[in-house]
Amino acid sequence: METRELKNGQIMTIREATKEDAGNIVTYLNEVAGETDYLSFGQGEFSFSVEEEAEYIEEGVKNPGSIMLLSFIEDELASVSQLIGHTKKRELHTCELTISTRKKFWGLGIGTLIMEELIKHAKKTERLKLVYLEAVSENKRAINLYKKFGFIEAGEIPALMQVEGLYMDVTMMYLVL
Repeated sequence: METRELKNGQIMTIREATKEDAGNIVTYLNEVAGETDYLSFGQGEFSFSVEEEAEYIEEGVKNPGSIMLLSFIEDELASVSQLIGHTKKRELHTCELTISTRKKFWGLGIGTLIMEELIKHAKKTERLKLVYLEAVSENKRAINLYKKFGFIEAGEIPALMQVEGLYMDVTMMYLVL
């Protein structure tokens, strides 16, 4: 567990998720999905039950290429992020990065602090050589954050997402460790 100071002086606690966090995570993901169109699912569309999320967390703990981090501000879950390490032999050297933050905490530097932790974990995981992610192309704030950490744009997939009838392009990015 780590504590970090945010731009506004508040203290954020970062720790790894445990299966006991599953209910809080499911609630958080369904709520945060209603705050932005930049996630791959909308409000109420997160499909895992609490039991399935607990199992997912336990499986992730067994995978050295994976980690799920929870960030709290005054006991409120502010951010969920993870590296999802692959389990197929041909992809063991890769992981996918995901990050989400409650809208009321945007602009406080949480993304930067979380990216530092995730990349630190990836670099100390010997088998990982490549981290990749996808971001909605119009989400320039996220894309600039990823570029700040050395991520390179690999390309754009047009109309990969559709939100309320509007098609959105998605930018694929990667970081060689």
